Amino acid sequence: MKQTLTVIIPAFNEERTLSSVVEIVRSWGKAAEIFVVDDGSTDQTSKSVRQFVPDIRLIRHAKNQGKASAMVDGVVKSRGDIIMFLDADTVGLTHRDLDAMVTPVIKGSADMVLGAARFWSAGKFEPFNSLTGQRVILRKHIMPHIPDMRGLGYGVELFLNKKHESLRVRTVRLPHVFILGKLDKQTLPDAFITYIKEIRELLLQLLTQYADEIGPHAKRIVKEVIRYTLRIIDMLLS
Repeated sequence: MKQTLTVIIPAFNEERTLSSVVEIVRSWGKAAEIFVVDDGSTDQTSKSVRQFVPDIRLIRHAKNQGKASAMVDGVVKSRGDIIMFLDADTVGLTHRDLDAMVTPVIKGSADMVLGAARFWSAGKFEPFNSLTGQRVILRKHIMPHIPDMRGLGYGVELFLNKKHESLRVRTVRLPHVFILGKLDKQTLPDAFITYIKEIRELLLQLLTQYADEIGPHAKRIVKEVIRYTLRIIDMLLS
């Protein structure tokens, strides 16, 4: 029986790049469904892709709920056996990249594929590859975790990595694809706040998902350091 593919693109204030991502996916022609979830944007994000309706389904949040909630709403309204997530601020994406990501799952050699775009790195040190928003997941593996995903914000990637660590995960490089930085899209004050929120959500998931894997004494130290950091971040955001 042929497996069907759903592509879900969560977006928040991505009017500059969203339409090009949607056009690449639409012209690719291999997705049975394409969902764009506008997570409470205050710019023209939704308007920028209305030209693609009814080829795509547009979901709009009245208020920003975070990346994880946008992903969840796309999944629960979809029907595909395979789910592909793509960030709306992706630049340089091609049909070849989409094929490279989905093929291992279609052929049954992977349960999840991470698309490693061009993030910041220092030589071979590439700390953000596993936190990519470009990923393909089997529906049967993500559905049991849907109730726990909403509200995780940017921590959702860490969450999904943890839940799939005992399964077959493959990383494919997308050498000509890069993600726009916050400073490319926002003013300096807004970018700073966004970075702080992202760090906070990642730290929360780090504490939740991985604290049990270290010794009791080290765990207490890590927890205190993270809690202290979170308090500082909350103060900056207040």
